[in-house]
Amino acid sequence: MKHPAGPPSAVRDVLESVLKRVDPEQQMRAYGVWTFWNDEVGAMIARRAQPTRFRNGILFIAVATHSWMQELQYMKEDIRARLNARLGAPLVRDIYFVSGNVTVEPDVIAVKNADALPVVSETPLPLPPIADAELAAAFARVVAARARATRKPRT
Repeated sequence: MKHPAGPPSAVRDVLESVLKRVDPEQQMRAYGVWTFWNDEVGAMIARRAQPTRFRNGILFIAVATHSWMQELQYMKEDIRARLNARLGAPLVRDIYFVSGNVTVEPDVIAVKNADALPVVSETPLPLPPIADAELAAAFARVVAARARATRKPRT
């Protein structure tokens, strides 16, 4: 058996050359989405949608309900742009939302700093000033209805 001439190559260099041959477009980097998906989309979306697979530049996202699937369609381009920015390259060409079971780790579901959440009291919460009177009245009705719905029964 003939020995190669020169000093031995570092494992890093060998792996890098193999990956360049196997994955010349560096699509494997796109799998990094799984590591930061929850941070990029936020806990509310992460509880209802999670990446399931990546193929040929298309990221498939399992979504818990059809209503959230529709909502995410409106946010699709923004999510794609944010993911590509985080990846450092335009690796995600498109996002497909599919109906499926969404399993989320408990730390995503847990409310961080629950003490900071506003407490709904018997009086409606004050709203910031809204220029449109009709819109302001609509928000006031929603806040008042929410306050009535969450009011504790008197004992």
